[in-house]
Amino acid sequence: MVYYAGHGIEGQGKNWLIPVNAELKSSLDLPYEALNLDRVMESLSGAQMRMVVLDACRNNPFARSWKSGTRAVNRGLAGIEADDVLVIYAAAPGQTAMDGDGENSPFAASFANRLPQAGLPVQLLGGMVRDDVLMATGGEQRPFVSASITGTPVYLVDAVAGDDRLVPLQTPAIAALDESALDALAWQGAMKADTPTAYRSYLDQFPGGKFASLASENIASQSNPADADGIAQNPAGLIDAVLPYRYDVAETEALPIDGIWMISSIKKRIRIKKGRAFALDGWTHALILKVMPDMVVLRDFQRIAPGEYEADDLPLGSKAKMTLQADGNLKVRNNIFPIAIKYTLIRETLDSAEAMNDELTLLPSEK
Repeated sequence: MVYYAGHGIEGQGKNWLIPVNAELKSSLDLPYEALNLDRVMESLSGAQMRMVVLDACRNNPFARSWKSGTRAVNRGLAGIEADDVLVIYAAAPGQTAMDGDGENSPFAASFANRLPQAGLPVQLLGGMVRDDVLMATGGEQRPFVSASITGTPVYLVDAVAGDDRLVPLQTPAIAALDESALDALAWQGAMKADTPTAYRSYLDQFPGGKFASLASENIASQSNPADADGIAQNPAGLIDAVLPYRYDVAETEALPIDGIWMISSIKKRIRIKKGRAFALDGWTHALILKVMPDMVVLRDFQRIAPGEYEADDLPLGSKAKMTLQADGNLKVRNNIFPIAIKYTLIRETLDSAEAMNDELTLLPSEK
């Protein structure tokens, strides 16, 4: 892992980390005064998992003194496209990381709190830090995560027996939030962990919370048969669907529709995430196929046009065409000879409400 705090900029098609004693009179000085981020990442070669944390301001402190011909180098670090690397930025593109009022910045405080947290997979580290900083800054600073890493959970600190809670970071800014906001934050943490223990932790904190019923349903659907007094969770005699599990299907790119949706026809939920959708609840499909939680039901998502998506429906063996509606729900149509199956995906939560709002603004007026 490399943790860098300071200024980072893009210049000459590369990312550079700026030492505190650098004297950059133009972008031509970058190779002599700054550190090439690619070279820094090479020092991590051979590691099972690489993590680069950029607590960088994403602005160019020398921009005003540079000549107009080089002043364009001021938009901060460019995106890093590297396999097997988890990259966590303190702020999203176009944002400046805040210093905060305490000894550490909101980002550094959250990262220091989350890194040694027992039972927190590295894959969820960036998301939890993102939520902490958003809450602590009132939404003004949004950390950004870029990752192309294994889906198999990797733990820096093993979970303590009976306690793998994902507890929100408690700062004065968060403590002042109303109960509703804390409820939503705790629910986000439970969903990201997506385990019965995490949902029980949510219910312990908010027994009457807005998502209490969903937490109870998730616990019931994910519990082993032995957890329900020996009563089997699924009807006997059904054939398990031959479907891949979510970790067996590679992620692709994030889409505005990434989030949790309910299938209107069967009232079951799926999770759309970076090119595939997997079941959060189990259900019986076509009377003989049993879809279990975590099984992938849609894959190879593509954005055809604003508000238009399609994906491969694995149980039906057909193309599912999705149309975003003005109310934020998705109309789905599967053409299976000789009939067409239609249903609606009802939006529950989104990974990026901003991306969805942007998508909705692009819809034709007739929709």
